[in-house]
Amino acid sequence: MTASLDSDVRLRVYRHVVEKGHPPSVAELARATGIAETDVVASLRRLAAGRALILGPNADRIAVAPPFSAVPTPFWVETSKGSWWGNCAWESLGIAATLEIDARIRTASGAAAAPLEVVVRGGRVEPKDVVVHIVVPAARWWDDVGFTCSTILFFRGAGEVDAWCAAHGVPRGELLTAEQAWHLAKRWFGGRLDRDWRRLTPAEAKTSLREIGRTGPFWELR
Repeated sequence: MTASLDSDVRLRVYRHVVEKGHPPSVAELARATGIAETDVVASLRRLAAGRALILGPNADRIAVAPPFSAVPTPFWVETSKGSWWGNCAWESLGIAATLEIDARIRTASGAAAAPLEVVVRGGRVEPKDVVVHIVVPAARWWDDVGFTCSTILFFRGAGEVDAWCAAHGVPRGELLTAEQAWHLAKRWFGGRLDRDWRRLTPAEAKTSLREIGRTGPFWELR
């Protein structure tokens, strides 16, 4: 019963985000599901524990329904179905993957330089030379997920990354090409609007990384 309820709550959250542009409140979820607000909060907390959602500080509101953010970020994603904030470079691509639709991502190189537009069109990402820089090793992504997401950024090319790291006192991490980042976005965020969606298992996630040639200590998951 609990699993069925959580599945229903999760799906209603995502449908609300897609239709309204923001997550539903606890009261809205209670009305939609016909259950008490305390039961909704308990369900949201279970979903957050399973990393299906990220809640606010009091665990009674939805801050993130990956890859959609409820708060402003440097990644504004425009599609024919609506517009949303993406949590990071990778997850902004994930919005296109979740909706299976073309998208235009308005951001800036390193979230600080000149404006940069990244376009998903016909299943391809342009410009082709854009890269995604990931600072935090995979095993530590959830240690401080806010910091992790805030440092997964687009750059116009690999040549900009070292200067950005030096300027901001951030260690250089690993790079993904536009094609590699799009491949991962489809694997990790596709199907989130399906009732039977589930997170990738560690083995499945590791396989998706291996498919793009990402192995070694930096990419080891836990």
